This record gives sequence, structure tokens and C-alpha cells, in this order.
Amino acid sequence: MKLSVVIPARDEAGSIMETVNGAVKVLERESIDYEVLVIDDGSKDQTRTLVEEAGRTNSKIRCRTSPYSGGFGLAVRAGLEEFEGDGVVVMM
Repeated sequence: MKLSVVIPARDEAGSIMETVNGAVKVLERESIDYEVLVIDDGSKDQTRTLVEEAGRTNSKIRCRTSPYSGGFGLAVRAGLEEFEGDGVVVMM
């Protein structure tokens, strides 16, 4: 079974990698198959770039741009439409 962790993010360059890395550390420690899916909700900073760089070294980390006009709820919706796991959790 694979767990998807959906993280909506807007202008979170200062904290996104701490969040992503913390989730990855716990999932790997517990031997849980996973994906971490960050939904970029129109960030104007380096949020997307940081996550994409992490995804180059860990293919289980992905970043997608929300196709919606913006807002937390719509970013969550975008993640729920995109996740690939058997179960999903939304993490902030």
C-alpha cells in the first residue's frame, strides 16, 4: 500500500523543505511506501523550485501547480485529484 501526502503550499520557501523532509524521514523510518505531493498554489517565491530540486534526488517527491485560481481549499482539491496512492493525508 502506498500513502500519498498532499501538501498545499503558497510562498512557503522558508519552511517547505523542513515540512517535506520531516514527512519523508518519518515515512522512511516506518518503512511506508509513499509519495509527497506539494501543490503550489501560485507561489511568488522559490517554493516550487525547492520542491522540484528535492524531487530530482527523491522521485517520491513531486510538485504540481494548482490548476485553480487560488486558495487553500482549491489547492487541496487539486492534490486530491492528482495523488496516486492507496490512501491520502493532507498536511500543512
